[in-house]
Amino acid sequence: ARVVVLKSRGHFRAGFAEFAPNERILEVDAPGLTSPVLSRFAWKRLPRPVFPIDPNP
Repeated sequence: ARVVVLKSRGHFRAGFAEFAPNERILEVDAPGLTSPVLSRFAWKRLPRPVFPIDPNP
């Protein structure tokens, strides 16, 4: 296959290392239940400030 699409926030690199080295892997932030961008979530009852969502004081 020329392109393999994988939706995973888990550890997938080890399983695909023989097919695609790290420099050929493109990570994207698609909408859904998970995201590496923590500021996208509507946090409730979270004591603030908290790293890494809020900048350092």
